[in-house]
Amino acid sequence: MPLILEDARTLLRTLIRSIDRKAEFTVSVQEGDPPGVAVTLALRKNRTTVFIPADQMEAAAQDSMRRSQLRITLKRAIDRMMFTSTPIASTKLVRGAVVEGGFFRAQQGGRSGRR
Repeated sequence: MPLILEDARTLLRTLIRSIDRKAEFTVSVQEGDPPGVAVTLALRKNRTTVFIPADQMEAAAQDSMRRSQLRITLKRAIDRMMFTSTPIASTKLVRGAVVEGGFFRAQQGGRSGRR
């Protein structure tokens, strides 16, 4: 059964809108050895492309379990696209300025010597 672009677009629209309403997407049919659709997702200056085989699209249209698996695939792609690593706290030793007599300041005022 040939893949109809409008049917694929409506199915993908409902799934992507359930993940993030601000996500933009374009759908294009890919002909070739494994026929399917290429979904280009864009969200907050990030872009990614996901290929979905035609048999997976047809199964998602018929079965809610397959639809859930397709949604997980799309959500994983969006999460990977939006991922930014957090900087790790530095363990670098920060040294003070070198002054005459070493790193320590000389005692100021008061008596010198021990009491």
